[in-house]
Amino acid sequence: MSKSEIRRLDNLIATAARKLEGVQRRETWALPAGEQARMAGHVGVIVAKGVRGQQRSPRAERGIDQIWNNAEDRLRAEIAAAQTAKAELIHQAAKAKTEKKTSGWW
Repeated sequence: MSKSEIRRLDNLIATAARKLEGVQRRETWALPAGEQARMAGHVGVIVAKGVRGQQRSPRAERGIDQIWNNAEDRLRAEIAAAQTAKAELIHQAAKAKTEKKTSGWW
């Protein structure tokens, strides 16, 4: 185990947690570029229909909701995976330390 690997995982967890908070507040900066582009397309459809005086666009609204839900699920899974990897690294380090102590000179 190296402390740099744990630090890298801590940074990854913190970044994903900040993005998750942004997604939960519906802030587009927290989305990847591809999802931002799809979001803009859906918003464009909603605005265009509104300007023309047509009915709402439930497909575009569902698409926007789906983008937010998928991003939230993905970020939760990313955080869980990073926390599991960090716990495994710490466990391996503790195991190696105890093995080193038990195989001592005595």
